[in-house]
Amino acid sequence: MWTVVFRQGFSARRVAHHDGETILQTARRANILINTNCVQGKCGTCTCLLHKGQVAMRRNEALSKEDLDSGLILACQSVPVTDGCEVKLP
Repeated sequence: MWTVVFRQGFSARRVAHHDGETILQTARRANILINTNCVQGKCGTCTCLLHKGQVAMRRNEALSKEDLDSGLILACQSVPVTDGCEVKLP
C-alpha cells in the first residue's frame, strides 16, 4: 500500500493511500482539511504544492502551465502515480 505525506507548517502526517483515490480523498479519509469548492478541477481552491513524487491530474481547468511547472496541483483531481508523494498544504 502506498502512502501520501501531508505537510503543513512544521508538521507532517503520513497517510495510507488507496488505489485510485485522489489526494483530496486520501486527506479527507484522514480528517486532514483541504479547502475545496467545486471538486471538478475548475476553481483552484484545493491547490497544493507537490513537494515529492508524481501525480496524474484527471482534469485541470484552473492551473496554468507555469503553475504546473512550479509543482502546483489540484488535490481534487490528482491521483498519485508514485509511492511516497509529499504534498505541502497552504
